[in-house]
Amino acid sequence: MIYTIYPDSVNQQLIKECAKRLIAGEIAIIPTDSVYAVAGDFMNASALKKLAEIKKETIKEAEFSFLFTNLSQVSEYTQSVGGATFKFMKQCLPGPYTLVLESNITLARRLGQKRKTIGIRLPDNPIVRALTEELGRPLASASLHHDDELLQYPTDPEEIITNYAHKADFVINGGWGDNTPSTVIDLTTKSPTLIRAGKGDVEIL
Repeated sequence: MIYTIYPDSVNQQLIKECAKRLIAGEIAIIPTDSVYAVAGDFMNASALKKLAEIKKETIKEAEFSFLFTNLSQVSEYTQSVGGATFKFMKQCLPGPYTLVLESNITLARRLGQKRKTIGIRLPDNPIVRALTEELGRPLASASLHHDDELLQYPTDPEEIITNYAHKADFVINGGWGDNTPSTVIDLTTKSPTLIRAGKGDVEIL
């Protein structure tokens, strides 16, 4: 099933339909403000299992990124942060950054992982924002990788539909994606530490 949703004019009826399918345990290929991602409702064990299988890992091993609506929602699943860290987060988000924070017990129990950190994202993408807002909770996600390792990430929605739709229950065509992943910054250290340079400007550090 393909849903075409325009980021400059988000169809809320389609968003509601997509959210219902995600709540039911289906997974979707969705646009972000960087590369396309495979995503599912993190509260649904079936969805998490499917995502982990795509990554060829178990749920306990899988490193998902979590897509949130806003910083208030982030605070429900992470340990509290200091004023300087919060100010830095507000500088980065929404935007093409993955910020590593300490997770709280709610998330750890859901995933059954010993890992104490979480990669959080607030993509600057109206489609993702509308989805997470409708869900009322974050989406677990993983970047959609190209079968050709030289290209890494598919960007053309038509190619994604043709070659990758089988990986998910439905696809949201939100236009061309980027071929550069998010910039990853660890905020659990004394000062923000760059883990991976990506689309987000590293000069922010």
